[in-house]
This record gives sequence, C-alpha cells and structure tokens, in this order.
Amino acid sequence: MNTVRYDADIPMISSYEPEGTSVMLLDQELARIRLHEVRQVAEEQRLARRLSATARWRKVAGWAARRAERAASRYAV
Repeated sequence: MNTVRYDADIPMISSYEPEGTSVMLLDQELARIRLHEVRQVAEEQRLARRLSATARWRKVAGWAARRAERAASRYAV
C-alpha cells in the first residue's frame, strides 16, 4: 500500500481548510441561479399543462355524459 501523500508537497492544497460557507466562483453562482430559474419555469409549465388538461378532460366528460343521456333516451323502453 502506498502511504506517500502527494498533496503534502503543494502548500496550496495542504494548507487549504475552508471555514464556514463555501465560496463559489461567479460563473458557478450564475450557473446555479440559471439552473434554479430553468427548474422554476419548468414547474410553471407543468402546472399550466395540468390545468389545461383538467379543463380538456372536463369538456370530454361533459360531452360523454350528454351523449350517454341521448343514447339512454333513444333506447329507453
């Protein structure tokens, strides 16, 4: 088993110990914000599709109920 630590020779790596919150680079922060916005827009679009699908299925259900009533009244004995 190799016990040699390669990061011990590099002062930046061996002495770096982040404290508190992690520091992000500007492009990472912008990417995180953009991803959050994309997810939010996608959720809004899903909600809009659900609402329009609900309205569409209510219309279909009303049409089917009216058709069933007409069919029942035609063939009533």
